[in-house]
Parts: sequence; structure tokens; C-alpha cells
Amino acid sequence: AAENVAEREERLVACLNILRRTPIGDAEENIAGLASLLASAVDADAAEELYQRSDPPLGHAIDPSASAEAAEGGEGGSPTKKAFIISDYNRDGDSYRSPWSNFYYPPIATATTAGGESGGFQPSPALRQAEIMANEVFDSYRSLYYGSGDSSIASVYLWDRDGGNTVEGGGGFAGAFLIKKEIQEEDSDRHLRKGAWNSAHVVEVVPSPEGRTAAYGMTTTISLMVEPNAKAVAEGIGSDSSTNTCISGSLSKRSDRVLPISSTNDGAEHIANIGAMIEDVEIEMRSSMDSLHIQKTRYVVDSVRSPSAAGNGGKVATLLTEAVLARQANKS
Repeated sequence: AAENVAEREERLVACLNILRRTPIGDAEENIAGLASLLASAVDADAAEELYQRSDPPLGHAIDPSASAEAAEGGEGGSPTKKAFIISDYNRDGDSYRSPWSNFYYPPIATATTAGGESGGFQPSPALRQAEIMANEVFDSYRSLYYGSGDSSIASVYLWDRDGGNTVEGGGGFAGAFLIKKEIQEEDSDRHLRKGAWNSAHVVEVVPSPEGRTAAYGMTTTISLMVEPNAKAVAEGIGSDSSTNTCISGSLSKRSDRVLPISSTNDGAEHIANIGAMIEDVEIEMRSSMDSLHIQKTRYVVDSVRSPSAAGNGGKVATLLTEAVLARQANKS
């Protein structure tokens, strides 16, 4: 049995290593293919674990009941907030829970739900109120940093920690704060064909026994994919090449803070603390991505072939011709 567990883990690690070395844009297709191989070679649980341990691109869906909820003064939010992010953090089987209406789509029918519309996992009532507030706040954050158009979506999903001690009773909770932004060629300048940015902040909140502080542990994963418009770039440098190039990668960072709180069951205070952590870490990782990782990529490419000679094409050609003629003269 121990050998089977070790072999199962070895195959999972091999699949994760493959995913780290493949383009982010192909992650969803590659995960599905590797999961199918694991299901046939090991078991279905191994395939499910691969989905849990990998970071596929965030998807999105439309909540058809959000407008109706808003019109009736319910908890669905404003009529414009219909889109929500789909991920493992709001999945139950093949259905996904909307943070606006708290319904699953496609609906999960159970014997205990009224009308069979909202089965599946649900946060506790107090945590659900904190989740509604967090989505409103995080949507404003999205508008400030990622633009207010339809190209960006933000969603927050909260759940009670194991042990049954809910946030209402002074216990902790966990949550996922997600942002997705996509850019198409028609939405950008002519030098960008398409691009995508995914941010996933997974947070765990543990209040202290005396209730005066709370420990916040946050794991952030940011993935970026950029595909320049090859034709426009080629025209800009005076080239007739139109080879497509895709640049993609991801960064992860762990952040831990202990912050003061006035009440363990004050969801607004927790959201404010988490929001400050997310803002700080995104600014830091965005700066690191630009000043370190992108510059390093540029340095590696320049070390393979110097771009400085491109602007002196005529001079280089003349030098090469003179060198060839001189070599021929020496031979004769």
C-alpha cells in the first residue's frame, strides 16, 4: 500500500512539473489530458487531486438571477454584476456558486432546498453577509486597478474553517479573492493581440483566543499571458517578419500578518485587513514582475542575439564584405 501511495504521488508530481513547463494559455487543455491519463493509470481520486493542486486559468459564467435579486432588493447586488468567476473554490460537482445570488449554476437539486434551486455547499449566514460585503468592496478594487469595463471580473468566496466554529461565534474562516482580466486586440493598442491576467489570493483568518488580534495567512498566485501583435511589432522595427510570440508565466508568494481587531465577528474589519494585504502584495509582485522577471527575459534574449546590430545593418554588412575580400586577397 505504501508503494502505491508513493507511486501515485510520483505521478502527480510529474504531471505538475509538466504543467509548470507548458504555456499558461494551454493549461486547461493540458490539465484535462493529464487528468484523463491519471484516471486510467491510477484512479479517479488522483485525477481530482491534480485539479486541486494545479492552477488552471480562471473561467467565468453569468448569473441569470442577479438582476432579479437586485430589483427585489435581495442580496444579488446591482443588475450590472452578473458575471462571476468559476474555479475550484466555488465548485460543487459540475456546478458553480455565484457570489451575487448564492445559487449554483447549473442548479443542484436536493431534497432539502426550496424549489431545488440552491443545493450544494453554502456559507453560514454571518459569513454569507461578510461575503456579500467583500464582493462589493473587491469589485470597487477591481474597477480602480483593472478598469471598470467588462474585460475584468472579481469574485470573493468565503467558507467556514473546519471544526464548526463559525465567524459568528468568534471562529476563523477562509476565502478566495479572485480577479480575472482579459484583453483582446480590439480593446488595446495595435501592438497587443491579446493578454490575460489572473490573481488568486487564498486567505485563512484565525482570531486569537483573547479576540484582540487575528492571524492572516495569504497565498497569492499571479499568472500573466501576453501575445504581441506580430505584424504591428514587425512594422515598428522595420521588419517583414510576422512570427507570433507568446510570453507567459506565474508568480507565487506567501504573506503572513498578525493585525489588531476590535471584534472577532466583525466581518468588515477582517475584509479591510485582507484588502490592505492584497493591495500591498499585488503592487509588490507587479513591480517585481516588471523590474526583475521581464527584464531578465529581455536580457536572456539579448544575450542570444544583440539587438544593437539591427540598427547598423548597412555598417555590419560592409564590414563583413571587407573581411571576406581581405581573406580572398590573402589567399591569392
